[in-house]
Amino acid sequence: MRTEPSNVPLVEMKGIIKRFPGVLALDQVDFSLLPGEVHMLLGENGAGKSTLIKILSGAYTKDKGEIFVRGESVAIHSPVDSLQLGLSFIYQELNLVPQLDIARNMFLGMEPRALGFVKIKELYDKAAFYLNKFHMDLDPYAIVGTLSVTQQKLVEIARALIKDAQVLVLDEPTDVLEDRSRQNLFSVINELKRSHSVGFIYISHRYAEVHELGDRVTILRDGENEGTYRVAEITLDQIIERMIGRKIENQYPQIGAPQAQEALRVEDIRQGNKLNGISLNLRKGEIVSVTGLMGAGKTELGRAICGIDPCDAGEVYIEGKRINFSTPKRTIEAGLAYLAEDRKALGLILVHSIRDNFGLPSSARLSKLGFIDHRAITSECDQFMKKLDIKAPSMETKANQLSGGNQQKAVVAKWLGTQSKVLVFDEPTRGIDIRGKAEVYSLMNELLEQGIGILMLTSDYQEAVEMGHRTIVLYHGRIAKEFQRGEATEEDILRTAIGAEK
Repeated sequence: MRTEPSNVPLVEMKGIIKRFPGVLALDQVDFSLLPGEVHMLLGENGAGKSTLIKILSGAYTKDKGEIFVRGESVAIHSPVDSLQLGLSFIYQELNLVPQLDIARNMFLGMEPRALGFVKIKELYDKAAFYLNKFHMDLDPYAIVGTLSVTQQKLVEIARALIKDAQVLVLDEPTDVLEDRSRQNLFSVINELKRSHSVGFIYISHRYAEVHELGDRVTILRDGENEGTYRVAEITLDQIIERMIGRKIENQYPQIGAPQAQEALRVEDIRQGNKLNGISLNLRKGEIVSVTGLMGAGKTELGRAICGIDPCDAGEVYIEGKRINFSTPKRTIEAGLAYLAEDRKALGLILVHSIRDNFGLPSSARLSKLGFIDHRAITSECDQFMKKLDIKAPSMETKANQLSGGNQQKAVVAKWLGTQSKVLVFDEPTRGIDIRGKAEVYSLMNELLEQGIGILMLTSDYQEAVEMGHRTIVLYHGRIAKEFQRGEATEEDILRTAIGAEK
């Protein structure tokens, strides 16, 4: 049973106003968090969620309003202030030192010491203890830079949990986690609620998590507080309607039958102990979903066949022709493009504009007599910004000024502009709100109708079964089972992913 929170808020924000040049980001927003509560904070990209949290963290300064922590009025001018008040933040994007191992990242600045020296054995013993406590199957000696994005997210969550904060702010903590890891995280959250009365502010685009985990939900729309509700008193459909101001129908489009011609064939791909002889095929106008638990090999497969990481063995064919997949340049030239899951590190040049990012992989195609046709790039970029509803003042807006969801849309637009024959989408809707997801799915459907093949790598089982003509489940670097459309539920996928069905 859930513990009923007390009436004294851990955090209370009243009448918060925040303006940016030309934009009223927050308009008289109220928000409160009670002890032992998970308070879900929802809204579309650009609704004001991140701005509100950054004011609480000290990254932004409010223009008007008051903030109270445990009933006392406080002034938060910097992240140091929020940390001293017992507030801990886990942001959507990773914030780790890739050259250090897991243990040193977990205890960075908090290492156990004696006479000024780090107590090495105690450091790694503590790291192992907490990783086990939080049900995270990770080696404290592993270098963070060698981990997958999912594993790095777990390290960041573990680091926040050991700080003994009274308030934890989680921004999309499960965006790259498969179901078992999500449930492990939820168990940790519920234990901290119950035994330590920790309060959680939880931001997520996985709206089903509201009723799985939340006690209350606050919905922001266009910088205003649309309302705060007890989770038990509001349905998911009502939440979505309040978020976007209308009902949304048919998030997943009706996809047509694929063509007979082959778009992609992969044979016997091997890579150390990560990929153990994977073979699959993809037809024109077909979408094949590839899913599995963390470490099963889906991202490794995408990176391998697109020439990003070397393989020990294997062959790749595009439209029946064997290609050289030793480098990304060669695979792109052959008509195969990879949309990376980590958009900031691998998908965008953050200090460049949307237009420049869009034009990079298409510059050779959009050139005349050796000169880049900037008008053509501008025209195509404008078309894709409209199709994907990328919210930005103009295409000259730099990528680092976009919200997380709009950054992901910019990555999608960039690779759609290459006119590839096969697109490998790795977590294509990660960090995108419900309306944005529907737009991406619709655009995928348009690509299928044009005869493009899509290999979708996803940790979202519902997305896998709803969008895929077929769903392939990986287990320890092998194909455990392949399901035809309509054959499997999310529960069937999970059972296969954990090895319960082979």
